[in-house]
Amino acid sequence: MFAGVVQQAEIIVGNMHKLLFWILWGSMWLVSLLPRKVFYILSDVCAFFLNMFGYRRSVIDVNMARSFPKMHYGHLKKLRKRYYQYMMDLALESIWAISASQKQICEVVSVPDREMMDELCSRHPKVVIVVGHVGNWELFGGVCGPQGADVTGGFAASNLYLSYKRAKNKVFDDFFVKMRMLAFKKAGNQGHILESKHILRHILKDRKSTGLYIFIADQSPKEERVVTKFLNQPTLFLAGAEYVASKLGIPMVYMGIDRVARGKYEINFKLLEENTKGVPHGELTRRFASCLEEDIFANNVNWLWSHKRWKRDFRSEEIEEYKKLYE
Repeated sequence: MFAGVVQQAEIIVGNMHKLLFWILWGSMWLVSLLPRKVFYILSDVCAFFLNMFGYRRSVIDVNMARSFPKMHYGHLKKLRKRYYQYMMDLALESIWAISASQKQICEVVSVPDREMMDELCSRHPKVVIVVGHVGNWELFGGVCGPQGADVTGGFAASNLYLSYKRAKNKVFDDFFVKMRMLAFKKAGNQGHILESKHILRHILKDRKSTGLYIFIADQSPKEERVVTKFLNQPTLFLAGAEYVASKLGIPMVYMGIDRVARGKYEINFKLLEENTKGVPHGELTRRFASCLEEDIFANNVNWLWSHKRWKRDFRSEEIEEYKKLYE
């Protein structure tokens, strides 16, 4: 009897999750039908109120002040204000992309130089790609070009696999997975959203198939970490992408997403290492951190400053390693 009650409760909870998901998805789909110009008007209004009420102001101010120690406070204050606008642009552009066509998405995000990636993928069926929270990382479909993967060819014809960590809230987790999968389908790409812990198994399952495995790898890590100097301060980075690449000898590439103008992004690639077998632990991740840092210094607003990036404490051995590397 007790088991039956539990089973019934699980069914009710599952149905509630589905109902909430479709309410959320339906609402966002309707909103996404608005013209793109309207989203930027809404973004300006929301950014004004975020600045007025100081959304995560202390986190943003501390992150920026430590990263730009020579920057005057007045400049940092202006930077924070511009960041609020950028943050709202990201959120609303991602909603707009739900109903936008592949051609419309590629009017926002483009890949001006594909030669290096095309050549690399012609030699290697699988490539690990690392990217930070720069530009608008939700518009990955733009890498396949305005006509989609079938017409674009080259590296864009490889299946895209986006690594992610499952959200605690099931409704939001289902929403973001569906939103990202929709971007792949529009591009005609056969990739999937994969939990990071399943990436290695997925690669080993079919070594002959082509695949670009994308890791958003600048979060604050709990385990599998690499110590480095990033934005003028000791920083811990996720080592998962490096582990997968070096374990299987897969090339590792940095993907930068530069915000060249409001509503305009350019994706560029830098080869970190083609032959990753035998590269010392931490080296590939530090190269990634260096490339990401370079992009942030070039465009100060273009990063997720409201994230609590430096919340993890260093272990004693990590402190010693940092001293050896940088002091």
